[in-house]
Amino acid sequence: MLARPARTILSALSFLLVLGACSRTPPADDLLADARRYRDKGDTRAAIIQLKNAVQQQPDNAEARLLLGQLYVDSGDMLSAEKELRRARDAGAAPAPVLAALGRALLAQGQYERALAETEQATGPAALALRGQALLGLGRTGDARSAFEEALRRQPGSIEATLGLARLALAGGDSAQARQLTEQAIEASPASVDALRLRGDLQRADGQRDAARAAYEQIVAQKPNNVQALVDLANLDIEGGRFKEARARIAQARKAQPNSLLILYSQALLDFREGQFKTALEQLQQVLRAVPEHMPSVLLAGAVELALGANSQAERYLQQFLQANPGNAYATKLLATVALRNGNPAEALKLVQPLLQDTPDDVELLALAGEAEMRARRFNQAAAHFKKASALRPDAPGLRLAHGVSRLGLGDNPSAIAELEQATQGDSQASRAGVLLVLTHLRDKQFDKALDLVDGMIKGGDSAMLQNLRAGVLLARSDVDGARAGFEKALTQDPMYQPALDNLAQLDVVSRKPDDARKRYEAALARDKKNPGLLTALARLATQRGQPAEAIRWLEQAHRENPDAAAPAQLLAAYYLRAGEKQKALTLAQKLQATDPAAPELLALLAETQAESGQTQAALESFGKLAVLQPNSAPVQLRIASLQLASGQVAGALTAARKASKLAPDNDGAAILLSSLLIEKNALAEATAHARDWQTRHAASPVGFKLEGDVLMAQQKPGDAVQRYEQAFGLAPSGPVLIALHRALQAAGRQAEATARMGAWLEQQPTDQPTRMYFASALLAAGDAAGASGQYLKVVERSPDNVVALNDLAWALLQQKDPRALAHAERAHKLAPRNAAVADTLAAILLERGDTAKALPLLRKAVEGAPQSAEIRFHLAQALLKSGDRQGARAQCEQLLKQPDFKRQDEVRRMLAQL
Repeated sequence: MLARPARTILSALSFLLVLGACSRTPPADDLLADARRYRDKGDTRAAIIQLKNAVQQQPDNAEARLLLGQLYVDSGDMLSAEKELRRARDAGAAPAPVLAALGRALLAQGQYERALAETEQATGPAALALRGQALLGLGRTGDARSAFEEALRRQPGSIEATLGLARLALAGGDSAQARQLTEQAIEASPASVDALRLRGDLQRADGQRDAARAAYEQIVAQKPNNVQALVDLANLDIEGGRFKEARARIAQARKAQPNSLLILYSQALLDFREGQFKTALEQLQQVLRAVPEHMPSVLLAGAVELALGANSQAERYLQQFLQANPGNAYATKLLATVALRNGNPAEALKLVQPLLQDTPDDVELLALAGEAEMRARRFNQAAAHFKKASALRPDAPGLRLAHGVSRLGLGDNPSAIAELEQATQGDSQASRAGVLLVLTHLRDKQFDKALDLVDGMIKGGDSAMLQNLRAGVLLARSDVDGARAGFEKALTQDPMYQPALDNLAQLDVVSRKPDDARKRYEAALARDKKNPGLLTALARLATQRGQPAEAIRWLEQAHRENPDAAAPAQLLAAYYLRAGEKQKALTLAQKLQATDPAAPELLALLAETQAESGQTQAALESFGKLAVLQPNSAPVQLRIASLQLASGQVAGALTAARKASKLAPDNDGAAILLSSLLIEKNALAEATAHARDWQTRHAASPVGFKLEGDVLMAQQKPGDAVQRYEQAFGLAPSGPVLIALHRALQAAGRQAEATARMGAWLEQQPTDQPTRMYFASALLAAGDAAGASGQYLKVVERSPDNVVALNDLAWALLQQKDPRALAHAERAHKLAPRNAAVADTLAAILLERGDTAKALPLLRKAVEGAPQSAEIRFHLAQALLKSGDRQGARAQCEQLLKQPDFKRQDEVRRMLAQL
């Protein structure tokens, strides 16, 4: 091994060698000349590299900056183009070419207002044509026409202005005028790429694909590396289902410009059509990072996210698209689908009903409206929509399926079964309708009919899914052996069919053979070592067996093997939190959220992890961002309220609780939190009105009476509170209501009755551990250590690892000088060695036994863990004095005197007097 000085010298030499290599970079002028040669050859990538090197040497080289910006425009990197063109202008480049390229960059990004601002002082015909395009993009058609006509007045025959008028005619629905103007531009300039492309676009819109292909091919004949034309040809192939040809065109375009955003979009479209949704999304994310306002990519991203099941992300993209393109039918249908998946049928209907008025025979809209009505449990309306849709498309089994489901909702089983049977006939393979029909027979306990139907479906085409369904029928009629054989048969059809694997594993667990279940999953995993579903199933099995460490190991493997899969990572973060590995959970949540900052589920995970890790302010910031993404979410507002309350921000908590209660007026959690905060703010009249409103709207619910009882307790009217709590308890007996009643009875001076009521409840509900814990604590606070220890012992009998119960039991036994206290305190400390309160209890017991040497280290650690706890610091001072460490005891007493709220200040002063 080299000594440190020698290694330092070698590092310095390496650094000098690097500097030497940098000094041999060609001069900027040579790099600029190289870039032009590469550009002329069509090698855009190499040209950009040389220009980057040139501007690194000469940051103010206007010519290099301009050329670099133009090349970025050609390659589709509009953000970089804009940056370089602005630098070129600042460095003194000629305004006209800068403006022409900058305008293209801004228009491509949909930045029409900024394009207008850039050309505000420009008066040339090219600039006027550019302004016309920006105005057209903003929908200001009159102003756009004026700009194009003025450009033509200043430069008769201007191709840019003529094509602008053609686009204007197309936007107004006058395709004939658009074609005439386009042909006029081509006649004036037969080689105009823009004119030829518009000709192709118009022919494509009219369904003349062959003619459009000829127009794009004409461009490629002139300019073989024209990426736009190659992409247009690829898109034509995609529309026609010619995926192989499309792939070849995209590859040809990529050779010309490897990083073109046009190519990325076209590749994403091809991937989407071929069902490669994840790959499509990766391409689109690259486009949208560069050009966030590229609306075709925004729309396609919405469709892709919906196909991937990422409803929140899909909703975000689709809303963005519809803001720019209101009323777009395709985007609206997709957004309605998102609303249905999110359980919001009212929103789905709000979206589709206006479209349905304009196009009442649109089968897709009818199906969406039918499903929304069915989700809202308005089965008559749903059946009407599905009936009409299936009449328009009698060959669509899916519509008959939906109609059958709606009839089921109406309780019309005969009609429903008839529709489902017809739907199954429309599909020779196992269909959703057939499966639903089987489930309908199962619900009616018609097992033979269900089995006959499955067997008939199997004859039409066997599959693992059908064998799994058949086994499920057998299991429903208690034929466990037959079911097991059926699940095994499903696996002979497809050894990796996880529903059958899961069913067999559950049978193993029920049969008390969890090792067989584990071996079953591990055998499947040997076939596919990275399968996240199998790894997650093994984690779930380990959890069932009480092996949390094993569960985490499987999830860590799932995350390691599938780093881009969100589901295993999210589950792993939750397991880390459950295991107390808060830093690991936080690190993982931060990493996940960074991959998609706008994904609500990942932001929610990060916020919860921050909250659990004690980072309350950071959690509040994250939940605040989540509230922006999900403005109608009551649970998010409730979480914000609880965190603000925990951090002492009562006013903010009250605001959030009011929002939650407004968003979810029937949510009892929101009602309870709002009431407690109103009481905290002494808004007792509002709290009373809130409680009585709940009583009116939910007469059979105990919540309203419980809330009014809480207000009366705050008004120091325990007798009246008892009456309200009794009403609540009468409606729905529960531990929480009894606890409130117990407190009210005590406050009213009816101690014996309070104790009797609590004792009777716990006799009837011996497993109600929270209520027993409360009762034990109340007895201990009242000085009844014997009664408290009796209750704590019953808790520990059922939950031997309950740290709080063990600790409090030890303390109660200490008050009675019961020697059993030490064993319970030691067990609590073993289970929670970092818990300051537990260490304090154990130390107190040791001090009582005269073992100061063992007590002192425990108390020192306890003070380190809870430096604000005056009681624990007081115990440390006592122990130090007892050990003879007078100086240490004095230091602790001086610290205690700085806490004026500590109730034992007189004892502290007496202790100081002894020192």
